[in-house]
Amino acid sequence: MLEEQLKKIRSAERISSAAVITALTTDFFTLHGDRLQADDPAVTVGYGCFHQQTALFVGVNRGATLQQRLDYHFGALSPAGYRKVNRGLSQAEKFGWPVITLINMPGAAADVAAELNGQSQALAATISQMGRLTVPNIALFLGEGESGGALALANSNRILMLENSIYSVASPEAVQAILKGDEPQDLTKYLPMTAAQLAKLGLVDQIIAEDKQTMVRIDQVLQQQLAELTTWSAVQLQQQRTEKYLTVLAKFA
Repeated sequence: MLEEQLKKIRSAERISSAAVITALTTDFFTLHGDRLQADDPAVTVGYGCFHQQTALFVGVNRGATLQQRLDYHFGALSPAGYRKVNRGLSQAEKFGWPVITLINMPGAAADVAAELNGQSQALAATISQMGRLTVPNIALFLGEGESGGALALANSNRILMLENSIYSVASPEAVQAILKGDEPQDLTKYLPMTAAQLAKLGLVDQIIAEDKQTMVRIDQVLQQQLAELTTWSAVQLQQQRTEKYLTVLAKFA
């Protein structure tokens, strides 16, 4: 079951962040660079008009062709990528824009260059800034989201997942290696990572069906969720993010 899901979400035909942004926004303006080091192509950060309101979109770029995936580091964000995200979050905070993150990534970059350039600090800063936002934020998993790289973009009031997407502390391959089994195992027995499992735990707020109407459903669900969240106060938004994860963690205590 998990193997079939992985094939679908890692397919070159998988719905992309770029496709979602193009379909759902008009007058989109893209931010470039982190004002310190570089412009990470693995993430698009920008704002556009979403149903008569300006919203900040943060979209991880995984790529479809081999060259694109190499250029985007397969969606693994560098410290510069997270700092670019933080730059966008600061603008959203200043102007009162809701934030929508589109996630499909193997985690944050874990190479030597990333560590030398402050990857852990960049991740921590993004997690903190997402949690402190006084505007609504929604995370939508389009494919896979793993490790702290995805967590930094998912510290949100609402977590949505396409039905075949996964969210995990590590990639299925890494979990398999940790278990040290000779034969592939049903990893979901050891670690909840599918949309259905995470919804039962209360971490995922809504699962979006995948078919020819997926983009229409994404549009509708985002509108519905934002309509509710925009009625909340800044304090309510901040408290709910914290309570969401604490409630889930308490189930494992």
